[in-house]
Amino acid sequence: MNIDKREKEFLQRIKQELDAGVEQLDPVTLARLKSGRMRALEKAHTGGWRFGDIPRWVTAGGFATVTVAVVAVSLWSAAPRRNMVAAHPEDTEIVASQEQFDLYDDLEFYRWLAENGDAR
Repeated sequence: MNIDKREKEFLQRIKQELDAGVEQLDPVTLARLKSGRMRALEKAHTGGWRFGDIPRWVTAGGFATVTVAVVAVSLWSAAPRRNMVAAHPEDTEIVASQEQFDLYDDLEFYRWLAENGDAR
């Protein structure tokens, strides 16, 4: 006995059992099954997509994604911004003027000069 013949016999027995089970169903269940089948066939023929056809898990997942995106954007845009405050008020003039930035290029030299300049 090859595999195809065994498989065919197996499928035939399953079909017989299912058909026997259908014959034993009560009339109310049969009517509900026929009604459901007719609605499914009618829906397949109309083919239109409606908002109510979306499963709940898809709408819940979409809502959660949108919520996370809104929270992330609001947190990012509402992040506190640090103001650059000078340690000493007299330093604001130096920082504000663009001319004096050349002084800071040689800052280490000026520090060395301040420490060692009087040591002649």
